[in-house]
Amino acid sequence: MFRNWKLTRKFVTVFLLLITLPTLVFGGFIYYQTSNTFKQQAVINALERLEKNEDNLTSIIHSIENMSSYMIHDENFRTFFRASEQETFQPEYKQAMAGINGYFTFQLMSYSFIDSIYLESKDGNRLEIGSRIRSSEQLLDEAAKLRKGAPHWSGTYRVKREWERPNKIISLTRVINDINHISEAIGMVRIRLDQSKLYHSIEKDASFQGGSYFVVNKTGDVVLHPDSSLAGNPFPEAEIVDWVANSPQKTMKYHTNQTEYLVVKKPIEGTYWVSIEMVNQGEVVKNLDHVRQLFAGMVVLLILLGTVALIGFYSSFIKRIVELTEQTRQLEKGDFSANVQVTSQDEIGKLGMRFNQMVVTIQAYINREYKLKIKQRESELKALQSQIDPHFLYNTLDMIRWTARLENAMETGQLIERLSKIFRMNLNMGKMWVKLDEEFVYIQNYLELQKSRLGNRLNYQLFYDDQIKDVLIMKQLLQPLVENSILHGFNNLPRQGIITIRAYQAEEEVWMDVIDNGWGFLDERVKKRKGYALKNLRERLATAFGEDALLERLPFEQGAWIRLKIPLKKNNHLQPNSNDSGERHDL
Repeated sequence: MFRNWKLTRKFVTVFLLLITLPTLVFGGFIYYQTSNTFKQQAVINALERLEKNEDNLTSIIHSIENMSSYMIHDENFRTFFRASEQETFQPEYKQAMAGINGYFTFQLMSYSFIDSIYLESKDGNRLEIGSRIRSSEQLLDEAAKLRKGAPHWSGTYRVKREWERPNKIISLTRVINDINHISEAIGMVRIRLDQSKLYHSIEKDASFQGGSYFVVNKTGDVVLHPDSSLAGNPFPEAEIVDWVANSPQKTMKYHTNQTEYLVVKKPIEGTYWVSIEMVNQGEVVKNLDHVRQLFAGMVVLLILLGTVALIGFYSSFIKRIVELTEQTRQLEKGDFSANVQVTSQDEIGKLGMRFNQMVVTIQAYINREYKLKIKQRESELKALQSQIDPHFLYNTLDMIRWTARLENAMETGQLIERLSKIFRMNLNMGKMWVKLDEEFVYIQNYLELQKSRLGNRLNYQLFYDDQIKDVLIMKQLLQPLVENSILHGFNNLPRQGIITIRAYQAEEEVWMDVIDNGWGFLDERVKKRKGYALKNLRERLATAFGEDALLERLPFEQGAWIRLKIPLKKNNHLQPNSNDSGERHDL
């Protein structure tokens, strides 16, 4: 009976029995196990975080206390603490101060959380490195004196600074005793730490979700907290404050606003501080919602995939073949906009890709071989219709040139000769492609005629590599750019106009630069007129070479710089219409 079922029925039955049902059973079991493991791991992570942060804080406390201990043994500090007012002018005292300043500079650079350091000798000499504190700290001095040389750590308190806004700091205050007479106090040191920077130096796992780490003293005042507004104030939860002060238990369950917390504490050795980690177990459980949603989404996704699979065969295979057939029929009717959408690299996708390449190749061949030839013929026809017979024109110009020479008008004869060569190049016996050196001869004749008209207002320079002189390019490729520079770039120019034309080979391309020192593209009228010339030239290049040719405008401080890039074509790669017979005329 199963054999006679339709494929859709078979697929749905297999999907429900072998995929959906096992997924629901095993998914529920996995979700239950994951919930318990997730909660236990969150507690373990919180304890590890507490240990790590407490170690970081203890390390910093020891480093600061070692700094104060160093002052007892170092000769420079002892010189400062024992010096009288008269001795402060002695070289030994100044040398000691230089050593102290160097030591403090190193410490401030090494520990970013150190706000300032304050020293006071028994004779009233004071030294303060870092921020200047204006607030009174007399209570800290008195508490330090009671400890008789042992370090005294304060809680967090707010201080006022010179030229700065108030800030919250923590400080170590210590009486400095004479190393030779241990009961004799010779001065006092106070090392102030920025509360916010100190917290961020301790807390290395701020991205931990569901928990927060902070430090309070044994009376419940906040010492370090990620919320700096709580630092220096009593912790707002009275139950936790009472547990910190009176309970020997290291952990407790705390409930507030329908939220359950696991709270862990650990005293910090050598201080009156206690490290506390609060884990929001409700937040931990909330994170499981993502797992629950993921599981439900997986079931829905499997059902959707089964449905999609039933119709996927048609859309993936049959529909694509029908589309390819339709585009082939469109191409058969002469519509070269036919295009197959390729969405994969399988056999059907490769067939569609080759079909698209074939359409592009045929269209490019038609554009290159027919459209270009039609444009050329139309241009030549218009030129012939507006001119007299070319041979009659050549003969007439030659007669005028020789007559000018007989009359010793050599310059006039030379101008007529250049004009004759330009006319010959324009027609060129129907040829559309010329060698690069022929194009440069043509442009030289054109520039000489323009120079005879403009005089000293125009000068030019022509360069090209000898190795590319036989490269084939479209005739009159440079003349529109040169004419554009003369007509618009040099119009009312307050200096001599100079045109530089150069051609050279760059890998498999020929680069031709036309550079002038005219008005450039700053003036909107010039920019608009030059834009027409560039647009027409781009159309000619696109028709002849497609995307292989490029016309670009380069930045130039004074004038305009146009660069033509065309593929390298020599005599053995002539275009079909370049084989027409034609006579070559050199200057």
